[in-house]
Amino acid sequence: MTAPCPRTPLRKALANLRRLFNDDSYDRYREAQARLAPDEPPLDPRSFKARQILMTLGRGCCGR
Repeated sequence: MTAPCPRTPLRKALANLRRLFNDDSYDRYREAQARLAPDEPPLDPRSFKARQILMTLGRGCCGR
């Protein structure tokens, strides 16, 4: 298991920008994954984004 990254000023600024543009889903996924399934390794950001796209396409139009 990897240790969490330190909260440097740059990391905080980037996190705030992602929240501003409502793109903190990967951070929320990492927090939930660490809490709910600490034994499983988390997805890397690229794999996470691919999974999100596939889940969105699987729902079809308008979330149906």
